[in-house]
Amino acid sequence: MTAKAIFQHSHEAKAAASQTQTLRVVPLDSRYAHLDALIGKLRERDRVTFDLQVDGLRHRVEWPLDFSEYRVIASTTPVSLHLSTRGSFPELEVLRSHLLHSDLDLLTYYTCSTSSARYLQNSQDRMDWFFALDFFVDGPGMPPELREEVVRGLTAWLENRSHRSRLTWVNSLNAMLRVVLEDIEHDGLDTALIVRDTRRYFEGFLLEFDRTVPLERYLENRARTIGMGPEVESCFAYLGKPLPLQERGPAERMKELAAYLVALQNDALSLRKEEGQEQGHLHLKTYFPDSREYVSFLNGFYQARYADFLAQRPRGPGPLEDLWKVCSQWICGSLVWHLTSRRYNLGQFDILP
Repeated sequence: MTAKAIFQHSHEAKAAASQTQTLRVVPLDSRYAHLDALIGKLRERDRVTFDLQVDGLRHRVEWPLDFSEYRVIASTTPVSLHLSTRGSFPELEVLRSHLLHSDLDLLTYYTCSTSSARYLQNSQDRMDWFFALDFFVDGPGMPPELREEVVRGLTAWLENRSHRSRLTWVNSLNAMLRVVLEDIEHDGLDTALIVRDTRRYFEGFLLEFDRTVPLERYLENRARTIGMGPEVESCFAYLGKPLPLQERGPAERMKELAAYLVALQNDALSLRKEEGQEQGHLHLKTYFPDSREYVSFLNGFYQARYADFLAQRPRGPGPLEDLWKVCSQWICGSLVWHLTSRRYNLGQFDILP
């Protein structure tokens, strides 16, 4: 081994040890077995098939998939829900039972694409923040007349981290995001694209309640508000493989297509929850009074976007191929989580053998 190689090996070993020390390990629990069993079945198939109940009728949903390169990384090194210990965030502590009961603490494990312990914990912290934000912004306690002010308060903080809103809980959410972003920045990583995609995420909130939005615009907005964009950017940043400038365009298209697929998974599998808990919230079914047309669209749109995503895969190795794998991991892991999470699995769908 050359001196350079010895130095590199020593540097990587020290980095790995340092990362492991930052990880707050928690015991595995029985919920992993349910997800792992489904992944085992899906590895042997080229599509997932389930019966979805819509308007009291059962309809067949068939979506293509490819689990051949899917890897469960984080479930071997679980991380804790501990963002609430990083500051004065009583709102997040109040939501702890909601996060656990809805299996929101498992999403990190099945969507991440790097074994970096720093990334794993930061990803879980981001998930805590995402779902706290979702709870307050989309929840029944949010008066419609406040939505625009809330979005302004969230986006203003991205421009100026000293910004203060008159709404205490908005300041708390921004303070949580500060912790998450500063952890990434302390690791020497650029958060510019993460912040950009987070801003887009915020800007889409208002359209989620606008029933005049046409279907095409709704789908574009859902790809933003699913929150996957900044997550993918963060994961890719921790991989340490910056994209050449000429590959930025194809990379954005990959992210967009993957977000369409994850958003459609969420739309289909969260329908029962949204109809029961978020009556004012715009969802895909709104555009299809006939349930057969709705399910036909679910199948056709998903299949078309998935084919487009597969066509985006680069022919050779490199940073763009790595980003494609990050997006593919999200598509697969998100699907498994949506099909098994107690947040969505309310008896309205059955996975078929």
